[in-house]
Amino acid sequence: MIALRPFILYTLPKSRTTQALNGRKIEKAWENIKLFLANATTANIELPKSIYMMGYSASEEFGESPILADQVLGKAQKVFGLGETSPASYHYPSGIPSKQIKIQWDLTSNDLTKSIDYMIKEQPLPKYYIGPLELIISYYFKLIDPISKIELPNQQFESSILIWLSRSNCISADLYFPFEEPDNKFENYISKIEPFLPFKFERKYLRLGRPNKKGTAIVYSKL
Repeated sequence: MIALRPFILYTLPKSRTTQALNGRKIEKAWENIKLFLANATTANIELPKSIYMMGYSASEEFGESPILADQVLGKAQKVFGLGETSPASYHYPSGIPSKQIKIQWDLTSNDLTKSIDYMIKEQPLPKYYIGPLELIISYYFKLIDPISKIELPNQQFESSILIWLSRSNCISADLYFPFEEPDNKFENYISKIEPFLPFKFERKYLRLGRPNKKGTAIVYSKL
C-alpha cells in the first residue's frame, strides 16, 4: 500500500534479541503489554492476531544437555498436544536438516489465558541458546489518545507488536504515528504514550515516511 501522506514510523526489527520487554518475569511483562494495549491502542487484548508456541530440543552445537529440554517439551505436549515437529534448521549449502528439532503448536485466542498461565507456571525455564519453550503473540491495531481514548485521525496503516514470552521476554514493534513532521503535536503525543510503552523508547528507531513524487513508493528518512 502506498502512503497517501507523510507519517512517522517507530520500528523495531523482528528478532528475539532486539528489545527486551519491561519486566523480567513473564507475568510482569504480560501486565505491561496489557497496560499498553488497553490505554494506547484499539486492540482487543483477548483477540490477538496470532498466537503459537514453539519448543526446541537441545542443541549439540552449544553442548546443551537434552534431558531438561525433553522434559519441558514432554510436559507441553501433554497439555497442548503433540504439535508439528520439524528440523530446527538446515545446514548450508548441503540442505541437510540439523539434529535439533522444533515443535510448533498453533493456538487460537481461546488458548490465550491457558498458554500464558502455563508459561508463568513453568518458570524458570532452562537456559538454552534458543528455547526450550516460548509463546509468540501478535496484535494489530490503531493508536489512540491515552487520555481521551479517541482513535488518532488519518491512520492509513495499522500498527503492530510481536511478543516473545519465554526465559527472555522480547518485543518487536511497528508503530505508525499519523503526524507529518516531528512537531509539538507529535512530541506531546509521545509524552502521553511513553508511560504505557512496554519497552524502552529510543528515538534512533524513528523514521519519517512519505510518498515519492510519483506516488508509487514510500521514501524513508531519519528524524
